[in-house]
Amino acid sequence: MAALLPPPAATATGAAKGEFVGYVGELGGIGLSTNGRQSIAYLCNGTAQPVSLAQWFKGPVTSDGIDITNADGTHLVATVSAQAITGTVTLKGGFSSPFTARFDSDPGGGEGLLRSEQTFNGVRCLGGWILSEPFARAPAKSEALLTAATFPLLVGACPPTGCVRAIDDDDNRGGILNERTGALIVSPMPSNLVSVTVPGLGTFRITQCLQAQC
Repeated sequence: MAALLPPPAATATGAAKGEFVGYVGELGGIGLSTNGRQSIAYLCNGTAQPVSLAQWFKGPVTSDGIDITNADGTHLVATVSAQAITGTVTLKGGFSSPFTARFDSDPGGGEGLLRSEQTFNGVRCLGGWILSEPFARAPAKSEALLTAATFPLLVGACPPTGCVRAIDDDDNRGGILNERTGALIVSPMPSNLVSVTVPGLGTFRITQCLQAQC
């Protein structure tokens, strides 16, 4: 299994760096990735049910923390420490909810924020997924076997024959934005860190967000 990381040290701005995952009350899950100077965050309420909220944020981290208003008018303000990012999300209509996103000490373990931008039939689609507390199980015969070489999360967590990532939709969030129409599309949760296929749309190649890069 990948070595667990100690809590991140402070940078020149006073902010820690790393990957953080949490929940924003009734609004959904949130994943944040920062290198101590820049941050990228995703708020989403989609699971197996229709997704109605999917918001991306990108901006600087200062000595005061994170303060970003995205193109949809949603405001994210937070403080960053070695163990957690704590703040508030306020929607354009005024509804506000606090959150705490905890530091992920094993960023290679499959937990965190995933992003994908793909074009299908001339339409750009932006996908995002927040994975929280993954676990492993032995694969069914119909499932592709994931080994340590292709999915480092599974090292030391699987039977010798291999295992697959088990998804609990109560702990994970994901959804896709049609950038032409603004429509939100339900997406399956990824079973690996490589790709996810959305019925009727296509296959999204996934990038894991690491220190504000994805």
